[in-house]
Order: sequence, then structure tokens, then C-alpha cells
Amino acid sequence: MGVVTVLSQFILLGLASAQIIKNPLIRAVKDLDAKFAAALPAPQKYSLETWPEEDILRRGMPPDDAWGGSVYEPGSRFYCRDDFSIYNATFDDCPEPWLVGHCAKAEMDREASMSLLARLPSGARAAISDLLVARFDPGLVTRYFRDNSALFGGRFRPADAIKMLAAVMFHGYPGIPMDEFMQAVAADTCVGDEPAAKNLMRDGTYGRAIESGLTIAVYLKINAQPPLDASCMRNQLNLLGPILNKLWDAKTGCPNKVPPKLIKHKGILFPKGLGELGSDPVSGAKPTKVTQWDKSEGVPDYCWALATKKRKDGRVYCTADRLDVYNVTYSDCLDQDPWAICRCNDAQHSVDTMVEKFGRVPAGLRSRVRHLIAFEDKTPGGLHVDPWNIVAVYGDVNDSVYMHESSHCTDRGFPKSEAFLKAKDLDICWPSQYSKTTDRELFAETGVAYLYDNSGKTLLERGFDSSCLANGLKALGEHAGSEFKKGSKCFKRKPNSKIVFPEDKAAAAAAGNMKAAIIDEELDGNFEIETFP
Repeated sequence: MGVVTVLSQFILLGLASAQIIKNPLIRAVKDLDAKFAAALPAPQKYSLETWPEEDILRRGMPPDDAWGGSVYEPGSRFYCRDDFSIYNATFDDCPEPWLVGHCAKAEMDREASMSLLARLPSGARAAISDLLVARFDPGLVTRYFRDNSALFGGRFRPADAIKMLAAVMFHGYPGIPMDEFMQAVAADTCVGDEPAAKNLMRDGTYGRAIESGLTIAVYLKINAQPPLDASCMRNQLNLLGPILNKLWDAKTGCPNKVPPKLIKHKGILFPKGLGELGSDPVSGAKPTKVTQWDKSEGVPDYCWALATKKRKDGRVYCTADRLDVYNVTYSDCLDQDPWAICRCNDAQHSVDTMVEKFGRVPAGLRSRVRHLIAFEDKTPGGLHVDPWNIVAVYGDVNDSVYMHESSHCTDRGFPKSEAFLKAKDLDICWPSQYSKTTDRELFAETGVAYLYDNSGKTLLERGFDSSCLANGLKALGEHAGSEFKKGSKCFKRKPNSKIVFPEDKAAAAAAGNMKAAIIDEELDGNFEIETFP
């Protein structure tokens, strides 16, 4: 679901692939729910001020889809327009109000919802920027935390206030120093509970260990009964305890209260995703020559790096004997080197399909892509690795995925620019639901829309009025529009990645300065595949 940079941040976020074996302190922190309910402070008194509808329109709401879905989208599972209220909730111990959204059709009533905040001391409560208790599918439960925002759907218990606090401390302010936490886990013999231990053992993820560790720290902090011997995770608690104490023990007045982030609601130009434009495909360049590499010629390093990444079930995406490489020359780039395109031989997209769909990416934009690779996957998706500028497709994807991932190759930091951010603020719609996730994804999705609009048949001619997106399209056009247009020109690409020989050391030796495939440390990131509607 995003552009990937091959940096250690993925390991620091707990996305490393190494297995870590630790015992659990307890079976599950949810087993402590009743103990928390008995030991948490009594609810603080509060007053509520309801936002009038004009304030919702003028000020906006938190960016999570559930907020907008509650008010504006009848097809949303959260929709509750006539029974939805937004409140400023002001507590006696803090002058600043909290933003709370509540659907009267939610399983939990307003009083129970407010208790999630009211039973936390003011300093800990200050870490929650906003709370939404939404309508949700009957009998189902959802918990979602983004930065310092919290969403609940379905039933919850008083102890979920602690889980909410732990989650926002990890995902938002104040944050947890990951290097230090990883070292603490390494020095300890246990982690908080069985789910945390299983995640560490399965794929090396630390998120559950942090959240369960913070939950244990609160249990000890409030002297819940019975006492808990947590000495086996002493180093984790020595790290997490002071971070928790700084919030929990803060004086009243909430000097560090996290304010909510508000955005005005916008409609979506392509509610079914940009893939629906593929029903009327753009014309593309034709291949003039497609030549398969011999196995003795090796494979591009970047292709091999992606092939060796592991799926959720532990299998690699492609073994050496199934990885094929082709040189592809297009009719609009006869004076340039051919593209080295890689394909695992069980990929849903054949070589012909890959070549055809990649040919629909205009020559200028296509020239930003160093390699293309296709893998088998039941879930269609795409991936762009920065700074390699390799594009990967997974499963049976639409043309728009090839275009979206190629667009990432030309952003060059533009999504952070004043011009792009100003255009985003001025526009009154999003290209797609997915474009709301980050500015880089907004750029790439806008790129797909711009490409179709300049393909010889405009978006309006295709049945879509893009005037609501006019500022973003204009900004992208001024940044790199010539590369997206039909008839754009090829230019000299960055060279192919070095050649490696996955299973043939003799061939590597014969090649002199080449070497058998050993993934460079800088390439050893972990990757998150984008999926699209």
C-alpha cells in the first residue's frame, strides 16, 4: 500500500523477517480487562457542546474514512448521517476540549463512549486527539488507531481505554524509540503476551509487543490486583515505564494535548478506482523485439531482490529456476537501450500482457522505469521501490496499476512541494479513495488521471468531469506533464541494475567482475504491496 524506500525504517517498524523467540508473560492482555475495570480511576466530569452542521462543513473532520463515511457516504458501513453527532467534550481537569464523534446507532451508547476518555488521567487522555464511536456491522468489532486518533465499532469494555492509550502512544505521540525497544526485547526473556510472542516468532514484528508491554506497564502503574511478576520483561518496562509516567503523572491542564487534524470533506472522482478507465484503454507503443535471456546471463539484481522476498506464508515470490528475463524494445524508443523485464513463470500476466500494458505507459514516463517484474498473487497489487525505480505487479492488475507505479518514478519529491500541497487544498475532490492515504499516492493517482486525460481522449469525453481536480492536474502537468502525454519522447534511462547469478557460481566467476547473487545490505528492505479497488 505504498511507495517503498529501501531503508532500515521497515526493520525499525518491526517489519523485519528474522524470527525472534520469546516466552509470553501471560496468555493475553485482554485477560486483564476485569482487573483494569476495577482499578481505573473514576470517570472525570465533562460537558458536551454539539457541533452545528455548518461547523462540520467549515472546519472539516479527522481524515479517517470512517468520519467522512459516517456523514457523507450512504454506501459506507459507517453511514449514520441523521443519527451522527460531533462534540467538543470538555473535562473539568483540562481547558481544551476533545473531539468526539458518536453515532446513536452504535452498539455502545454515548456515556460508555465518553468513559473511554473520562477514566484516563488528564495527561494520558491528552495523547488522544479524537475519538470516534461509529456504526458498524452487527455482531462485528473493529478497533483502529492512526497517529493519535481512535476508532471503535461494535462492543468494547472499559479496559479498552488502556488499549487505546497504548496504541496511540505507539502509532503517534509520544512514540516509542524502536532501536531501544528492540534491544530491550533482546535482553529480556519474555514479552507481554502470547500474540506478541507469536508475532515476533512468525515475522519479527514488534507492534504487539509494544502495545502489550505498555498495557502491562499501566497494570503495574495503577496497582491492579492481583500483583503481577513481570521481571522477565524488566528491560522493556524500564524503557516504557518512564514514557508512560510522563503522560500519566502530568499535572492537570493538559499542556501536551494532541490536537485533532481536520480536513474538509471531498468527493471522489473515481469511486470504483482508476481501474475503471481501463474499459476504454489508451493506445500504446508496440514491441519491435522481445528477446529472452539465457539462464547463463544471470538476472538483474533488483529483480532478484524482489523475487527473494517472502510471502506471508513464508514462500519466496520466485525461485531462480522460475525467473525469466527479457529484453524489450518498443516502437517509440528504437534509439534507446531495451528494457530488461523480469517475470516469474507462474505470474498471471504473460510476457505479452506485460509488454502490452507497459507499452500503454507513455514513452517519457516509461523511461523513468529501470525494470519491470511480474509475480503470481491471488490479490492484485503493485509496488514501486524508491530509489531503484523498479516496478512490480502482482496478480492480474489493471492498466492503471502499471501507470500508477510508473508515476511514482517521476515524483522526485514533488508531492511535498508547496505547489502540489496548495493544489490539493484547492481541489474539491480526490481522484480515488486510495489517493487519500498519502500525498505520494495522491500524486500517483493524479498521474493516472492526467495520463488518460492526455491520451487523445479526455476524461470528459470518457464521461468524467475532472474540473473538481483541476488544480492537481495542472500542478502535475507543470511538474512532469510532458512525460505523461501521448506521443511523449523516450530519453536515456538509468542503467540496468548489476547482473547477479542466483545459482551459478561458475558463471559468475567466468563473468569476471560479476558475482554470485548476494543481496546487498542496502537492498534488504521489506516491502508493502499496494492493492487497488
